[in-house]
Amino acid sequence: MSEILRAVPSCVVREAAREGPPLLTGRFAVFNRWTEIDSFIEGHFMERVAPGAFLPTFVRDRARMKVLFEHGLDPQIGRKVLGPIETLREDALGAYYEVPLFDTAYNAELLPGLRAGSYGASFRGEPVRFDVDHFPKRSEYNPERLPEHTLREVELIDFGPVTFPAYEGATAGVRSLTDWYVSKKKAA
Repeated sequence: MSEILRAVPSCVVREAAREGPPLLTGRFAVFNRWTEIDSFIEGHFMERVAPGAFLPTFVRDRARMKVLFEHGLDPQIGRKVLGPIETLREDALGAYYEVPLFDTAYNAELLPGLRAGSYGASFRGEPVRFDVDHFPKRSEYNPERLPEHTLREVELIDFGPVTFPAYEGATAGVRSLTDWYVSKKKAA
């Protein structure tokens, strides 16, 4: 598998009950939710993230992880970090984070959209361990019997708000970052 990009349509800014900068909170992954992937690079399959998939990277790689808008690909903001990671953990629902936003002009421009809930959340990483069932039984979530991938461990690179989550309106979505680059080159 190639580098992966995950999107969840929810990130929130909390301000009322705290001193200091606005706090960006959310989940960049929701566990055990099947998502259909139809990727030029990766193929056509179903995928889900298993509980525990991020625990090793939270311990091993936290110091190098970044919180970026649009994975650092926004033309105005670029790779500027939105804030330091204050909380990063797995809970019963998925991968949860809290990030106090830096007092910067670029964050000030993002705040109205964050407050309005207009952005989704996404993560980028490398799959380390995963299971594949090439011949699953037909199911409600997989009526076409597409191969099923379960991510068991992911090495996290970055996470944060995105304008267009991979699958608008879905609880969790997946899209290959490689596909994104290929589509941009074809459009150019």
